[in-house]
Amino acid sequence: MNNAVNTNAKRGPMARALSLQAAWIYAVVVAIKVAIAYGLPMTGDEAYFVLWGQHLDYGYYDHPPMAGWLMAMQLLVSDHALWLRLPGLLTELIIAAALYALLRPHDPVKARWLALLFTLSPLSLINVFTLTDTGCILFAALAFVAAAQGLITQQRRWAALAGVCLGLAFLSKYFAVFLGLGFVAFYALAGRRFWQHGVLLVLVAIPFGLVNLYWNYTHCWSNLLFNLVNRTADSNLGWQSLATYLAMMAYVILPPIWWALVAAQRQRSSLTPALQAVLKLAATLAWTAGLGFLWVSLSKSIGLHWVLWFYPMVLVLLWPLPVARFIRLSALLSWISVAHVLLLLAIIYAPLSAWKHQPRVQWYVLAMTEAPAILQQARAEAEALQAGAWQPVWEAEAARQSLGVDALVPEPTETPRALATLSYSSASVLAYQAREPVMVMGEGAKYARFDDSLTDFRALAGKPVLLLLKKPNEQPHAEQWFTSARRFTVNYRGHAFHFLAGEGFRYETYFEQVLMPIRARFYQFPSWLPRGECAFTSRYFAPE
Repeated sequence: MNNAVNTNAKRGPMARALSLQAAWIYAVVVAIKVAIAYGLPMTGDEAYFVLWGQHLDYGYYDHPPMAGWLMAMQLLVSDHALWLRLPGLLTELIIAAALYALLRPHDPVKARWLALLFTLSPLSLINVFTLTDTGCILFAALAFVAAAQGLITQQRRWAALAGVCLGLAFLSKYFAVFLGLGFVAFYALAGRRFWQHGVLLVLVAIPFGLVNLYWNYTHCWSNLLFNLVNRTADSNLGWQSLATYLAMMAYVILPPIWWALVAAQRQRSSLTPALQAVLKLAATLAWTAGLGFLWVSLSKSIGLHWVLWFYPMVLVLLWPLPVARFIRLSALLSWISVAHVLLLLAIIYAPLSAWKHQPRVQWYVLAMTEAPAILQQARAEAEALQAGAWQPVWEAEAARQSLGVDALVPEPTETPRALATLSYSSASVLAYQAREPVMVMGEGAKYARFDDSLTDFRALAGKPVLLLLKKPNEQPHAEQWFTSARRFTVNYRGHAFHFLAGEGFRYETYFEQVLMPIRARFYQFPSWLPRGECAFTSRYFAPE
């Protein structure tokens, strides 16, 4: 490392700063990640996976279970957002350490710079979320590192470990199937020398897939219906999603990295046979994933977070480059990352007043951070409506003070009315903040229908409900679900939050208007699937 410092003493300030002790650099990286994770409100997806963690299972409606397992592990200690994000915060650091351990015996200085380059890449630096992608990113990288170590040492135990990691990546996100296909393609062309590694890797990974298959069989084939039927029902071939994907990949793998990849390709012949095999594996996995997502993008938009798991393999392809090139790349990417971090921290820690010209942004900030206070005010209003006064709380309070009529401000009910929203995102965020169950009413979307297994609307018959609305006229038929209902607005810190207070939930009406359409849209099983168990259909449609 000292040689690298001496030979690059005349480089720019960022390059010189990066040539300091790595421990200081990683301390700054951790501090940045903690600042982001601490200040960012809990997102809808993260709050949704908290619900998974609170209901531990080996499968969930739309994805495999890893995100729920990670959340369940964190919930054993605390439900603070920073603690829940710890797996996401540490993922890139673990991957950087694994890359360094893999390549250190071949060139410790270059291995350190490669790990640093990965860590300082913009999306690696700001990624602090615990999502389905978290496990996929982590275990895909570890699967590659283990398989590469098997190529270097020619020991099959590393292939077995790679199979375990592949299985765990698959239990994180189904797009890990591209990782599996990449392994199959590589070992199929690797010759007899390593075919046993490939067979062992696949055999070890298969049980993980069988576990998921059995869960689907006993849970409405939820993952298959969502990913292969419901999610693709409105997909059409189009160039827009393809163009977006190509532009996105130019951002994920920034132009300086693309140019460096071209230069590295010309220098691969100088490597040892073992390292050439490692780079061939990295290239096969990266190209398989890239082309796989390209194919998907022909009919569907690709999420930015979907493709992050093969980014470490892309950077490994830079290995033939000299250390000086790694230093320049790290310095350049660091400046880009600084811009990302400063912008993100400015947004996260900006006071609410900074968004005074963006009232919708203020509304969402309040909804994501101060829901308990809003909810307390809404519940008081709902209780006033239930008492028959149908007056806003502030009017009833004014009347009580002027007339001394306590009846205008009714006593709250002994048990809080059930909470509900019309979407999984708002329900999850509200449940996380309020620390109580929040159900999803209405047909909802094809995404994240975990509440179908949590809420039994039969048990809600005759009970009161407080329904959160994003717009005053949202779900115009919601009043029909109750014997009586009233929409009202809570004004909180200058913003309107809309609710519906319903009394006497009418299960039969809800069954006809909502549950039957839900079955028709989301629980129609293709004939090629064997008939398994389904709690939703057996709960509401048992006679059939």
